[in-house]
Amino acid sequence: MHIHGLRFALKSAYHVEVRPNSRHATLASELIRSLRGRRSQTALSRRMGYRSNIVHRWEAGNCWPTAARFLSLCTRVGVDLEGSFTRFYGRRPGWLNERRLATSETVVDFLNDLRGRTPIKTVAAVAGMNRFAVSRWLRGRAEPRLPDFLALIEAISRRLVDFISVLTDPATLPSLAREAAELTRARELAYASPWSHATLRAMELAEHATLDFRDADDEVAWFASVLGIDRTDVQDALEALENTGQIQRRRGRRVLHRVLDVNTGRDLERARQVKATWTAAALERLRAGSAGLFGYSLFAISRADLQRLREVQLEYVREMQSIISQSRAPECVGLYAVQLLDLSVPERNALRADE
Repeated sequence: MHIHGLRFALKSAYHVEVRPNSRHATLASELIRSLRGRRSQTALSRRMGYRSNIVHRWEAGNCWPTAARFLSLCTRVGVDLEGSFTRFYGRRPGWLNERRLATSETVVDFLNDLRGRTPIKTVAAVAGMNRFAVSRWLRGRAEPRLPDFLALIEAISRRLVDFISVLTDPATLPSLAREAAELTRARELAYASPWSHATLRAMELAEHATLDFRDADDEVAWFASVLGIDRTDVQDALEALENTGQIQRRRGRRVLHRVLDVNTGRDLERARQVKATWTAAALERLRAGSAGLFGYSLFAISRADLQRLREVQLEYVREMQSIISQSRAPECVGLYAVQLLDLSVPERNALRADE
């Protein structure tokens, strides 16, 4: 099962509105320019079936392609859309239909899969958009333009950089290069030091902002007590977070600088190691008698129905993500660790653990 805790838990405690403003328009222009590569604007326009130099107008921001037309442009320049969506998810999404990849149906399926059960009005509020327009887009009654499409992806999933990176190198987009580099560093830290992100979550707690620590050691002791880990581990985590620019020191204390949504599914082997770390952490707390929801169930079931349970679990995670994103004044650091698998010997196991 391809569930990555960091993907669903790295939500800032502060509400951030995402609007289809000049930033998304700039990104749209740069994205088209990057995908065009060494082709001339005129040549790509003709390849897209236009007599006019429409690509010039797109890159200049005079008008925009719809999201479906943008996906068509991706295929025209050689982007493997099926592979791109698979890399974005870390698995092949069930809604993907290779016979209609660059279509409005794909746009609707993709956005609604990201949205899960999050109400349309919530999506619109976070994106800073008109909810009637968002409703029409998500129900396939109208098509979002490329800047709106990018804004929706960012508002719904907070993974716009990840989406762009499966289409082109984000370093080729001037307005996104720095953010992409920061995300890469944060992802590397998530792999190398999972507890650093638990420490980051603890820093988001409302209590942290109210405390007057005597010195740095006093703050380290507080983190250790909240998370139940050694002070040395906390100190290492805080230093790593400072080195990646996610926290800073202000007036003698550590504060959040930039909270990033990190998806750890890009590297399957390292993602497996992160999962093992958090599964082990949950097991340690279970053995210590810590409060929490721990349980198990063994059952005989068809593989088709086991797949249905997997889909139910994924739907639960989407609902969990929505609750996390809307939670205010956080008071504790939560850990979601789950196992759902075919207990058969590996040779007979029909469900891959990383799907």
